[in-house]
Amino acid sequence: MTDRAKLARLVALSSLILETRLLTLEAAARARQNSLDRLAEVNRPSAAANLALVAAAEVALRYELWADQRRSEINTVLARQTAEWEEARQEAARAFGRNQVLGRLRDR
Repeated sequence: MTDRAKLARLVALSSLILETRLLTLEAAARARQNSLDRLAEVNRPSAAANLALVAAAEVALRYELWADQRRSEINTVLARQTAEWEEARQEAARAFGRNQVLGRLRDR
């Protein structure tokens, strides 16, 4: 096998690795965005406008207690997802760089 053929195979492998890394990054970004959307939903104020003042205050207090717990759970998941997303982004960037370098070497 010639050096040119070996380099062409390396470029093909590099392209496959890049695709895999990009799919991993896309999945991590989607999961992270889902958590951000859920957090935004929890942060919306509760709608207790048609209740008596005391009942509305009680509903609002109970909602805030529930929302605080939910925020804590979502933020824990979000922190993990953000770390995974960042790692996937870095891996995709490295794969892209390798693919570009190999492509340039092949084209010489």
